[in-house]
Amino acid sequence: MAVKVVSLGATLCRTTIFRWGERTFVMGIVNVSPDSFSGDGLKSVDAAVAKAKQLAADGADIIDIGGESTRPGSLPISIDEELRRILPVVERLSEELSVPVSVDTHKWEVARRALDAGAQMINDIWGLKKEPRLAELAAGRGVPIIVMSNQREQPCHRIVPAVLADLRRAIKLAVEVGVPWESIIIDPGIGFGKTPAQNLELVWRLDELRVLRRPILLGTSRKFMLDLPSDQRQEGTAASIAIGIAKGADIVRVHDVREMVRVCQMSDAIVRKGLRRKVELATAYLCLGSNLGDRQQNLTKALKLMSPQVKVVKLSSIYETEPVGYADQPLFLNVVCQISTTLSPQQLLYLAKGIEHCLGREASFLNAPRPIDIDILFYDDRIVHSEDLTIPHPRLAERAFVLVPLAEIAPDLVHPEKGQTVRQLLGKLKSVAEVQKLSETIDFRQ
Repeated sequence: MAVKVVSLGATLCRTTIFRWGERTFVMGIVNVSPDSFSGDGLKSVDAAVAKAKQLAADGADIIDIGGESTRPGSLPISIDEELRRILPVVERLSEELSVPVSVDTHKWEVARRALDAGAQMINDIWGLKKEPRLAELAAGRGVPIIVMSNQREQPCHRIVPAVLADLRRAIKLAVEVGVPWESIIIDPGIGFGKTPAQNLELVWRLDELRVLRRPILLGTSRKFMLDLPSDQRQEGTAASIAIGIAKGADIVRVHDVREMVRVCQMSDAIVRKGLRRKVELATAYLCLGSNLGDRQQNLTKALKLMSPQVKVVKLSSIYETEPVGYADQPLFLNVVCQISTTLSPQQLLYLAKGIEHCLGREASFLNAPRPIDIDILFYDDRIVHSEDLTIPHPRLAERAFVLVPLAEIAPDLVHPEKGQTVRQLLGKLKSVAEVQKLSETIDFRQ
């Protein structure tokens, strides 16, 4: 019954990397709509924030905030009302929670304002039918988008072919307006315009959606499960999730996070055990620099954002250096760190770019001032030459602001192309006087 796992790559959401196939990820539901079908709608901001924090503590990887009920027969609400419900919650959670926040909406203005407030993902229950501009918004903001197949306005008899065709349409539209392939997640839309029999069929045939080669979100929580009140459907939800994982689900969207995390862990232990490749740790070296705003605070924030995804093994002292390439700008603060990671070089690049975006770096001219700059110097002894990544860093050997802090923590590290140690490369530079040690290392773990 278990589906063969096909590599789907990874999706970057702010500074969180979802590496599909390694385990099942859990999206926790926070409803701020008073008429939610499951009876869990929250009316106060404090209650919603407390709920989200509890879900994260229980193991949720994503928090999904919804302000409009999507139960069958529910009445639509205005944009202003939806914003009134969700924005204060999103704003608080973006500051107080480390896991990504998703906004559950099909309205462009609501999604735009939620992203401004700190949301990092769009969850569209209409799969770009109601508002195709959501794809452009996701592309422009660099956030993932979940597209659902919703048959409420067009019921069908052959449900799996209909869902496949609908999701292909949504994927094509998203890609055409610039959403990266790896930023698209699909949802078959359990409970949205399907009969009870079709919902069950979709769970059983979920593996047929793997042909689309995108991660699958399964949302069966408290839906159609036995003839019981919504708060007594845990067992039915658990059964559908276990079977869904065996059939290829990558994310499950649930109300009861603590219990369903355990279901996912047990299901993963059974389903993914023989499919999991051995995870090997790589050693990489990164250079971090900042010359806009509070420079040391920017470096500290970058290291904190990085640490859930990689382990910082060594960190150099802080050095102040002259700018390179464009002199009329503030001095830089630089540090170099050694990290241990299971991320691939490309995934590490995604993480670095995500942190730069999170800390406010914007596209500008070459060597422009920036709040944060993160370069990959070495990744084991790998040599990488691709369109967007070169390892070792191509200008490493000519930059004193890199070699001085690197020599502090790894003087005998050998450059895999030049065959020389960092100490030897540093000795070849004519001058290092422009690199001044300011203080000892940053304590970013506080």
